[in-house]
Amino acid sequence: MEFSIKRLKTSLGTFRLKGQLIDAHSDREISFAEAEFMGTDGWVEINTESEGGMAILNQIKPEVIEHLI
Repeated sequence: MEFSIKRLKTSLGTFRLKGQLIDAHSDREISFAEAEFMGTDGWVEINTESEGGMAILNQIKPEVIEHLI
């Protein structure tokens, strides 16, 4: 299921996210296509293919899944 979240408040801050929720055998995974977080001067892009970007997104993954289901 594709998703687009315009504003999600999480334990790490506020995020804007696009991607796909993959439901396989009761395990849910997320593939992020685009991700941004709210910085002091507006939205800041997160590189969804970098190790650092994925480290941030993996921390909020449970909160994103909870929001989507």
